[in-house]
Amino acid sequence: MDDTTKDGAVMSMPCVEEVCDQQGKLHRGAIATLLDTACGLAIFVRLGDMRPIATIDLRVDFIAKPEAGEGVACNVTCFAVEENIAYVRGEAFGRDGGNLLASVSGSFAIGTAGPSFDQSVNPSNKIAPSKKKTIDDEGIISFETERVTALSTVVGDVSPYEKFLGMTASDDNGEATYKMPFREQHIGNPLIKTFHGGIIASFAELVAGAHLTANQTEQNKPVCSSMTLDYLRPAFAGTLVAKPNIIREGKRFIVVVVDVFLDGAQVSRGRFIYKRAFASS
Repeated sequence: MDDTTKDGAVMSMPCVEEVCDQQGKLHRGAIATLLDTACGLAIFVRLGDMRPIATIDLRVDFIAKPEAGEGVACNVTCFAVEENIAYVRGEAFGRDGGNLLASVSGSFAIGTAGPSFDQSVNPSNKIAPSKKKTIDDEGIISFETERVTALSTVVGDVSPYEKFLGMTASDDNGEATYKMPFREQHIGNPLIKTFHGGIIASFAELVAGAHLTANQTEQNKPVCSSMTLDYLRPAFAGTLVAKPNIIREGKRFIVVVVDVFLDGAQVSRGRFIYKRAFASS
């Protein structure tokens, strides 16, 4: 955290390899995670103390990309607190040129509670295997044979940020599964120790992008212009499983919905709007 205001927080993120895309620019998922973190800190500043909070919904609009090697700074304000719900808004800028990169708005529940983090982790600090039937037992996504091949190509060309998250994709007889196992770096609020809301958003956006790439023939990859996440319940330690679905393909925009599950229970739904990337003439 760089600074605080009366009811907000200023944070920044340097451009290091772990949070970059293939072009050496800060990954949009990393920017969303920074904004989500700043939202939480802005709420703590307004409340005057640290209480358990959880993201209810988060919207990030991506306006421009940072330059290669450029860090990002953001300023987020908690502008209202009403009946244990805090409301936030803010913007992210390039640290070098000062260009507006993204805007954020969202709401957070105050005073959330959940089971102890240690109940989900065994003594060797590894994730305890779930005894529940998870959604991937039934096969998440069906692809045609050529699209499974395309998915394998996408997964092989991962960004440093995808490696940092630990996202995996696999196919078995034409069925694809996207997963992200829990890591210590994924913790959000240390008071309740769940997956960080921004990390879940990043995972869902990467799944949406991979699913799009595997299901299209365009040479240029679509660009995510907006993401909206609804958080349905806390995501404690375990392996997240994602199910994407393209719900609209227009001439200029594509809309993808991604449902995220933990132990068979849905923890989040994301809606991602992609601009078609037309080849320059």
